[in-house]
Amino acid sequence: MQSISPIPVIGLRARKWDPETSLYLPGYVTQALLYRKWVYFVDCWHRYYVLHRGRVRGTRYTSLRTRSERLWLMVVTLLVAVIGGGWFVYTHNGSIASWDRLLLQPAEASLDKGPRPPQTKSSHKTSAQDGLPQGMALGYFYDPGNQGNAAAMLQHYLPFLSGIIPFWYTINAGGYISGQTNPQVLQLAREHHLWTFALVENMAGQSVFGPLLNNRMASNRAIENMLTLVEDNGYDGVNLDWEGIAPSEQKAFTAFVAKLSETFHRHGYYVTLSVPAETGYQPGNSWTGAYNYPALAKSADLLMIMAYDQHWAGGSPGPIASPTWVKQVLNYSISAIPPSKIILGIPGYGYNWSSAGTQALSYQQARALEEQYTHKTGQNHFVYMQNGAIHSVWFEDTSSLLSKIQLVSGYELRGIALWRLGIEDPKMWNFLQ
Repeated sequence: MQSISPIPVIGLRARKWDPETSLYLPGYVTQALLYRKWVYFVDCWHRYYVLHRGRVRGTRYTSLRTRSERLWLMVVTLLVAVIGGGWFVYTHNGSIASWDRLLLQPAEASLDKGPRPPQTKSSHKTSAQDGLPQGMALGYFYDPGNQGNAAAMLQHYLPFLSGIIPFWYTINAGGYISGQTNPQVLQLAREHHLWTFALVENMAGQSVFGPLLNNRMASNRAIENMLTLVEDNGYDGVNLDWEGIAPSEQKAFTAFVAKLSETFHRHGYYVTLSVPAETGYQPGNSWTGAYNYPALAKSADLLMIMAYDQHWAGGSPGPIASPTWVKQVLNYSISAIPPSKIILGIPGYGYNWSSAGTQALSYQQARALEEQYTHKTGQNHFVYMQNGAIHSVWFEDTSSLLSKIQLVSGYELRGIALWRLGIEDPKMWNFLQ
């Protein structure tokens, strides 16, 4: 397993960080100004080479069209590197100055815009507009502690899935990312042509996202680090699971997603969002107010509507996602988002409510309790008594899941995303082959 340490902002692909010049340099070099100028030139030339000739794995770089364009960029690169020595291009606070973008403009102008063209990831019918297949079956891949059997678990799902969303990475208020990548899982996914979207989250909510969204340097660093994460590991894109953002940050979050999407599309990657379910626009709602569906859909490629937790762990007992409620969610969603951009999030879990607290359950755990206390199965809700406390259990089984999955075709959605692989009723897959 590969450990991912916090990644600092990196210009356009530098590596060893020097805080004074915002360059990545070997430690023994950082005191020599002349050498810094030379390394800066090498760094600039590396950018030119990647933009002109390189094809970074998973990206869509194209060559500059004419010899004069290539010569012009080479001359300007040399002049800026030698004369400026990095002082006019990089700022001292780690941001990328406008001079840097001016230098790269001719090369970046030759890049194709928008997400990558249609690919033959699977046998599913693809859309000519964005290259993503219709009828996507995605699974959130949560591997706590990066257990050794992760690849074996994915192997079980290969006949059913068109993609996975690994839940491996956490972002902090400074825009730095940490986490562990499981190369075996990603290699297996690539070998079987699965789409992969790196999920980046922080469940601390507003205490992280408030400072991140309102600090330009942290926001830029977050975008650059997510791009690096996707490029270095061969992902098709990123998935932001940023929950708990305050309603007051709606504009800031929307602007961040727009900038993230612009950057990712320029490099040929997708931006997907996991967003709370809504039955109507409620900008003042403490849980959903930050997520403006129409505005986000203008930039992002897919919105995973997390149509679950209708009754949540901190509330009263009830269905996790009743079909009636899910229809209300979708009726609003398709009025605000093109259906082709909607992925319906479905739950594989349940809750056990009691006066002692609420416990999350997998399908197997719920069934075991049902057999133990009621001696019968067949319903996705039951009540039992234990140590004088009344327990109310609601969970998702194949029947309840299929009632929601069938809505995908009726509403002409892009597909489904299961939270999460490994806890669901396994019989559901018999209907999705």
